[in-house]
Amino acid sequence: MNYEPILWYSNEELSDAGRVYDDIYTGDAWLELQTKVPPGVTVLPAILASDATHVTKFSGDGKVHPIYASSGHIDSTVRNQPSKLAFMLVGFIPVCKFGKTEFPTKTKDNQFPGRLQARLFHTCMKIVVEPLRHAGKIPVWIPDPKGLLREHQIFLVLYLADKEEQTLIACLGKNSCTTC
Repeated sequence: MNYEPILWYSNEELSDAGRVYDDIYTGDAWLELQTKVPPGVTVLPAILASDATHVTKFSGDGKVHPIYASSGHIDSTVRNQPSKLAFMLVGFIPVCKFGKTEFPTKTKDNQFPGRLQARLFHTCMKIVVEPLRHAGKIPVWIPDPKGLLREHQIFLVLYLADKEEQTLIACLGKNSCTTC
């Protein structure tokens, strides 16, 4: 586990050309966030992830978005192994098709279900991340794996999602490009 940003270099001159980026703690974002917190406070980079999951068998097309959380302090080689249980389930967001809802025009009938799903997702996500919003403003005391209390300020730095969820999060159409 890493509690502070680290700068690694592949050359002896310590130039930016030889800078090595390996994990979240070697990036510039953590280094920048560490300068914004009070002395003695550690940045805790929060990582969220989700992927739509079927919850019904043989009786429809029921889906939910399970939301998982992890810490950037955990090394990626450990965090990326499902058997290490580095991600914790924090909530479920429902997926509704709004298929039986009638809209006044054919255009609205095509567009509104997607807009309503995006609004539902974002409203539920706002509820899920509310504790993170509070902890990002005021440092909180959290025990580390050795039982020592550390003062952390939590920042959401990463959201892992597939293309379908990326377009939902960005409020884009299904065939839109999330990078353009």
